[in-house]
Amino acid sequence: MGLFDKVVAGLFGKSETIADRQALADFMDSRAAFLCQKCVVEFCRVRAGVYWQKLFSEAEFQEKLRQSRWQSYPPAFAMVAEMVEGATRQFAGQRQRQLPAALEAVTAEVFQRYPVPDGAPADFWDEALVLVRERLQATQAGPPRPVKDMTSPTARMIFEALPLHKEIVTHDFDYIRNNLRMNLLRFHEDFVAAARFETLVPSLLGEE
Repeated sequence: MGLFDKVVAGLFGKSETIADRQALADFMDSRAAFLCQKCVVEFCRVRAGVYWQKLFSEAEFQEKLRQSRWQSYPPAFAMVAEMVEGATRQFAGQRQRQLPAALEAVTAEVFQRYPVPDGAPADFWDEALVLVRERLQATQAGPPRPVKDMTSPTARMIFEALPLHKEIVTHDFDYIRNNLRMNLLRFHEDFVAAARFETLVPSLLGEE
């Protein structure tokens, strides 16, 4: 997944300012890609132990790993989208109900950056957008959830996409979910520190 590797490379080595829609799209894309890298690739390395280099050198596993990372990207993006909505809501004032549709539009723009992954169905990105839309619509049922809870229910989708035999990872769901939580909390801190809500909200929702 070379495209994802480029997004993730140097992710935390630079400061950033999120002042407009484009910067927000880049932020969401990079953080979702990082979740795929961290929670899929790094987990497989840990689980394989001293044999990880041999495992990662096998062509069959490399293909399964590629598929797993792509499958994990939409649910990871859904988590990031909910986090952004929750952090932005108070700054949107009376327009907060417009946030889900606006963030869905940003999501669609990001997904258009990537071709349909090899071996995936033609509607891969359409279904990915539906997933994010459903999570964003669910945010309107009440106040924003605590960030640590935003990994549910999509953490299960990432767990199910792991490229290891299910008997090997049967008891590892909590590990995956906690890893996602830790990183999503970190991303929330990144976002709140980098966002310039006074310009981001008008850029996202349009001038009144």
